Amino acid sequence: MKVSDVGERALVELARRTFKIGPKVKVGIGDDAAAIDIDGRYLIATTDMLVASTHFPQGTTAEQMGHKAVIVNLSDLAAMGAEPLALIFSVGLPRELDVGFVRRMIRGMDLTARRYGAYVVGGDLDESDDITIAGAAFGLASKGQLLTRSGAKPRDVIAVTGQLGAASAGLKILLGRLPAKGYEKLIKAQLEPIARVREGILLVKNGARAAIDITDGLAANLWQISRMSKAKFIIDREKVPIHPLVQKFADRHGFDVEDFAFFGGEDFELLFTVRRRSWKKVQLALKRIGTTAAAIGYVTRGRGVYIRKHGVLEKLPDRGYEHFK
Repeated sequence: MKVSDVGERALVELARRTFKIGPKVKVGIGDDAAAIDIDGRYLIATTDMLVASTHFPQGTTAEQMGHKAVIVNLSDLAAMGAEPLALIFSVGLPRELDVGFVRRMIRGMDLTARRYGAYVVGGDLDESDDITIAGAAFGLASKGQLLTRSGAKPRDVIAVTGQLGAASAGLKILLGRLPAKGYEKLIKAQLEPIARVREGILLVKNGARAAIDITDGLAANLWQISRMSKAKFIIDREKVPIHPLVQKFADRHGFDVEDFAFFGGEDFELLFTVRRRSWKKVQLALKRIGTTAAAIGYVTRGRGVYIRKHGVLEKLPDRGYEHFK
């Protein structure tokens, strides 16, 4: 049996079953980040790796590579409701790569990290055939104020920040070399994403219970929380906020808009659940910092993820981006 036969999720599950959880570990393998008890607070730690030929479309600038390397790690902290502290990076570079390119990539890392109140504090360099950036981010969270994938409870509201599908549609434009005029925001969403760090902190302070950042696609991430929480999710298709440019782009080129919004990934928005009585408070807190949030469904007893379309309830396919498949 090969890695391609089982896929990324099965390998993560293999690691989760293999590695033991120590007494100080509050959250281990299987969530957006690990949480370790350090004198009454949680140290939140995560890691993410980017390989140029896999993760960066042709034409991505050095600054954009550095920017995205920071964002993919900070977004995991955001999904836990943690305050960022620092990042470290192990970087593999081809020996013929121009030093100026490296300088600009590092500059992109530094500017992006400091924009979120964090700092790059170290790492490692090695030789590689392809540009490879493996980052790790560290943050802090107070006890009792931690978002996890397993925290959803029956009667919770299911919600998302922002609008969905832009990054996936932007990638489609870049890979297909389709006309970009009028769709610059979609391309920017793919090459220069943002991390919802402030939003994550506000969520955990205002009653949210479960969260994940939308990287593999809304559908796959809904299934991840549903499984971890051992709960049934009901989604209303009409309430899912799809970026208007994505709808326009899909209509113009004959694409299915749901492929971008539900299965594309890399939106880096937060999918979360919150107590029904706290939903308005959460919505108002996010609005104060200029972030929209939409309620797209609710949690109930049972298992699985279902979507209501035109009054008909059907199971939402569990698919999205997955390495090795």
